[in-house]
Amino acid sequence: MSERGAKEDGGLGGLPRLPRGRHGLAREFVVRNQRDRLTAGIIAAVAEHGYHEATVSQICAGAGVSRRTFYTYFSSKGECYVEAFDRIIDFLTEAMAEASDDERGWPERVRSRFATLLDIFAANPNLARFVLIVPPRAGDGVAEHQRLALARVLEGLARGRPRTGIRKTPAAVEQTLLGGSMSLIAHKVEKGEEDTLAEVLPDLVELFLTPFIGRDEAMRIARGV
Repeated sequence: MSERGAKEDGGLGGLPRLPRGRHGLAREFVVRNQRDRLTAGIIAAVAEHGYHEATVSQICAGAGVSRRTFYTYFSSKGECYVEAFDRIIDFLTEAMAEASDDERGWPERVRSRFATLLDIFAANPNLARFVLIVPPRAGDGVAEHQRLALARVLEGLARGRPRTGIRKTPAAVEQTLLGGSMSLIAHKVEKGEEDTLAEVLPDLVELFLTPFIGRDEAMRIARGV
């Protein structure tokens, strides 16, 4: 049976549900499919129940796999969470990079990257909850992982920054700027206002760019003019 022969499961965004019994699917495909499903399962379980309350059984039920399959790949819920978190960050940073390819100047690329981030979170608010809202409440280990992972988002925003013509800022200031930006997004999502996330784009761009290019220029870029 080919990989296309797997049944589609619309409940998990079109991820194929593997048929029971002998199916002849490649081992690599089975592993990728099951890990993808468990990623979707933990995102859904944490969104519905919270990090501490979500159980392995709920994750497996959402993923459509057995507990035995879960423990084939992960030793704990926390390990599954970290993998899902890192995969989301990979997706976000790649999408932001691709979205800004056509922009000439670094400030304009920053605006494009923020716009892409907001579009993704507006369409998938559970991702925003998973990476922005849950970690500070999940415990020190998860919160520290969030801090390190978001540094990659900061690197994505800073990528292509000119060596001249842009003010230098301490790393701590840059981290604070990103933290403030993510807090604005998290606040909107937590209030159930993800449909209006695009409205905070000018604020995000101005907040982030002002220390680098000055407020007047940051405001111009924020307005898209």
